[in-house]
Amino acid sequence: MRFVALFSLALPLWASSATAADAARDETRDALLRERQELSERAAALADQQATTQRLLEQQQAYLDALEKEIQSLKAAPKSDQKN
Repeated sequence: MRFVALFSLALPLWASSATAADAARDETRDALLRERQELSERAAALADQQATTQRLLEQQQAYLDALEKEIQSLKAAPKSDQKN
């Protein structure tokens, strides 16, 4: 009889403890999902930034190549052409 009385008193405590544990687990899961989403978004933004940087570097290299070609053509031009 005492066991039943103790059990009936402990049951609400155990149930609230289980509910708190469930809530904590759910909160942790939600936080991990949010963090994963944020990391995914950051990774996508960094990939976009890397692609833009690569494109700009390629444009800059093409510009430098064109300048170098222009410099070489000016060096190769006869001196009389440079005076005009």
